[in-house]
Amino acid sequence: MKQRSFSEKMSIIHAWNKRTGLYRFVGSITLKLMLILLAIALLIWALDYFFDLRGMVDSLSSLGVSGVLPIFYISESLLGWIPPDLFITWSDQFGKPMLWLTILGTISYLGGVNAYFLGKLAYRYPKFRSWLEKKNEIFFVRIRKWGGLVIIFAALFPLPYATTATVAGMVKFPFKHFMLYGLTRYLRFYIYGFGIFAAMDTIL
Repeated sequence: MKQRSFSEKMSIIHAWNKRTGLYRFVGSITLKLMLILLAIALLIWALDYFFDLRGMVDSLSSLGVSGVLPIFYISESLLGWIPPDLFITWSDQFGKPMLWLTILGTISYLGGVNAYFLGKLAYRYPKFRSWLEKKNEIFFVRIRKWGGLVIIFAALFPLPYATTATVAGMVKFPFKHFMLYGLTRYLRFYIYGFGIFAAMDTIL
């Protein structure tokens, strides 16, 4: 059998990505990212103007580091119910952005690992598995079409990372590949974090 050249392989991959809608998907989440970053800046301004954002952050701070970080860990392990940006905003008070963004990124990364194993566990229980499959059908479709790219997109862009990790566990996506692709989660915190910090320094 004749081995395909690199250009032929890339042509096949391009055709597949185009046919399955990968490029449209990437375009939509990139636009969503830009809109979200703009919305974050506007939200910071509005919250400070109408509700005293610093006061809200201080209220969260009243829980202490030992209270806030476990809440974040649980959220990132169970379908990501609380936006990570709230915790990024909270961490600005410590004045060590790289350290705290790394800490939050690590907690989110480990939460994703928990979510992955939650998916593997859910697979053993038909009723729970059926409920998750119905609730998150689009994630199953995406990860079966595009594999690891979906994990990277969910780690970087405004997509539910914990939900994607749970689905990855349910479809038995290779764990070592999941761990590797999930490292891009750190980039998400660095990019959003410095954007949020810059907005806070400008607006507040």
